[in-house]
Amino acid sequence: MFRNFLKKSDTEIITIKPPETHQTEWGGDGIVFYVKNGKGLLSSKYGYLEDAALATLVYGDTPLIKFQGDGPYFCPTCEKLVAAGYGLNMSNNKIISELRDVLNRQFVSLEESLENLKLLLGLLSTGYYALVDTELCPTNGNGEFFWKLNNTLTYNKASCPIYGGDGLWSKEIPYFVLPSQPPSLYNPQQAELYRNKDEYRAITYHMDGYLCTLIDGHHKVVAAALDKKKVKSLVIIPASFVSMPYDKQNYNSGISINGVFLNENEMINPVKEVSKLMELNQLKRDVTERYLALRNEDFDKNYEWPKEILDAEKIFPDAVTVARQQWAGDISDGRLSCILMNQEVISDQDALNISVALYYSKNPRFKEMAFYFCKNYFYVSVWYKIYELLAEIKDEEVENFFVDYLIENDKEHPEIKKIIDKHFLA
Repeated sequence: MFRNFLKKSDTEIITIKPPETHQTEWGGDGIVFYVKNGKGLLSSKYGYLEDAALATLVYGDTPLIKFQGDGPYFCPTCEKLVAAGYGLNMSNNKIISELRDVLNRQFVSLEESLENLKLLLGLLSTGYYALVDTELCPTNGNGEFFWKLNNTLTYNKASCPIYGGDGLWSKEIPYFVLPSQPPSLYNPQQAELYRNKDEYRAITYHMDGYLCTLIDGHHKVVAAALDKKKVKSLVIIPASFVSMPYDKQNYNSGISINGVFLNENEMINPVKEVSKLMELNQLKRDVTERYLALRNEDFDKNYEWPKEILDAEKIFPDAVTVARQQWAGDISDGRLSCILMNQEVISDQDALNISVALYYSKNPRFKEMAFYFCKNYFYVSVWYKIYELLAEIKDEEVENFFVDYLIENDKEHPEIKKIIDKHFLA
């Protein structure tokens, strides 16, 4: 019925740019597309009160997630308070639930996915988006399993770029997921169906920072957690910034889709028209108050997740760790060898960033570089953090390194001895 409805409407999904690789901005390959005469049933909305600011993904008239500013405005570089929305299952509009067969088709290519998902993408508001094929952690950016989200507003460090000092900011890319449905809907048998299968994709919507909200695929994400790997996902990224023409400053007019700029001459309609369309995303005061007050108590029930699922919390990085991987820069063998031969002098923070990047990328030179940094007093301020990474590895080489440290009886760093003791007791 919905397919016939869409055919009769004037909604169109128009490809603007074919698949391109934007690893640093999007975290994967993506297609830029335009939704013409979108239904606006699935859209990001913003509301402002004297003491609160709200950003939410709305389906119909149901908020699926809540991002709340610490005050009456959104600071783009500040952590947001994040809480569960009312729940996709609470919406009166059942179109998405009727698209299960479409959403569960096996992935072939981005072009085919764009075609298959036209029914879903037509629910978006009129505007420009990217559809990106990437991988997301089954965690929330604060080091917790993604489906632990509840009605309690909690600061989430993944809700904004991370500041690294000296004017250094991390790049915001889709990396973590948040649920749009309560855990009471979890079915262990359904999650098992997606174990060790890479041909399926979750569907998510990029909100802010590193965070994406699930539209479909909660059980796919649980399966990924069980398999101790990231979940493959198609991420919808909306246009986030409009650059208006200003001849005196020679500004280029266009829009930004999470850092990827689309010039006005690449667009279907004038940038001023796009700006006006984005203004429609603002909520009225009474709606903002109602959305903030909505609570689905199912999110607050004490659901006991199995240990094998919660083990994912130990495997995947938090937002700060992701930022450190970005700041590490080049971790090629050539650069690492230059550091070992003192041909390149790096700071203690650089040493930590490189160690983190090597560890999480499972680079075989991690131990070599970690041992080097932990033997050099120039990097003593970050020793304990590198020791924490080493302590996650169970092998003879690491144990011998720890034993040598204990033999030296370094009493100046009791926190390192605690890390080593815990390692041997585990």
